[in-house]
Amino acid sequence: MKSKGFTKNLYSLKYSLREFLVRNKFKIIFCVLFCVIGLLTGIFTAVKIMGLDEEEIFESFNLTYQLEDLEKFSANFFTRLLSYELVLILLMIFSLHPALYLFGWCLLAYRAFLISINCMMIILWFSFNGIIKALLILLPCQLLMLFIMITFFCYACSQIRNCKYQKKKIFSVLFPLLLASLALTLINLLETILLFIFRSDVILVI
Repeated sequence: MKSKGFTKNLYSLKYSLREFLVRNKFKIIFCVLFCVIGLLTGIFTAVKIMGLDEEEIFESFNLTYQLEDLEKFSANFFTRLLSYELVLILLMIFSLHPALYLFGWCLLAYRAFLISINCMMIILWFSFNGIIKALLILLPCQLLMLFIMITFFCYACSQIRNCKYQKKKIFSVLFPLLLASLALTLINLLETILLFIFRSDVILVI
């Protein structure tokens, strides 16, 4: 009985995911396209400004001169927490009307831009230690967070639109918002812990 129930739930989940992808394929394509543009722009920008060595540029994109700044546990955790919570709230606002979708795509693209420019600058500036932190910790965690944001935005757009057609309240989006926030917090915690464990002095010892 348990096996049949698990198979039924798995099939239901598979069907729900397929239905979600079919209904939101154009939104997903636009989100991914904007994010790819943001990622590529960040890479080219990082390479271009690498030789300028101006503090204002680093401060503008939240870049750092020292790897130790990435390894501060509480400061980085809560800074990132405030950042993605603000992004989620803005994405929910931009999902309220089709005329605002473009702002959501641009916000996701800007988020992707910040990910790529930070990772590239860390790699170019800190060499081996930067590669370990950027490619093995920061980039996978940040891309996973970006994926969650894209999924939430597409779902919110679809759900709010359905609620308007059916004349229902849009409070049904609040639970997915909480789920997205929880998932992002767990990834943020994992990223912070990994940066703390594989800090510079430990890497040098290894």
